[in-house]
Amino acid sequence: MNLNTELPDDIAQAIADYIQDQPTPTDIPNVLQTALQTFLAERGYLGSQKRLRITPATQGSGYSDTSINHDQVLSNFEQNPSV
Repeated sequence: MNLNTELPDDIAQAIADYIQDQPTPTDIPNVLQTALQTFLAERGYLGSQKRLRITPATQGSGYSDTSINHDQVLSNFEQNPSV
């Protein structure tokens, strides 16, 4: 598909600045294609349709602050594996 469109000045300038800052030469079509691929993939319109589905455990560990005190929780778990 060939698509011709006009970009607002601020986006065009941002693209020009980005291209200038790259250590290896690149061109506008490559930058736009990469940006669109990333945008569409992040929203589920492109790429793998497999999404991470996390199912909560039926029984928790008994700790309510694991994300904060993970070292303490893990050290207790190693000493007392029945928790």
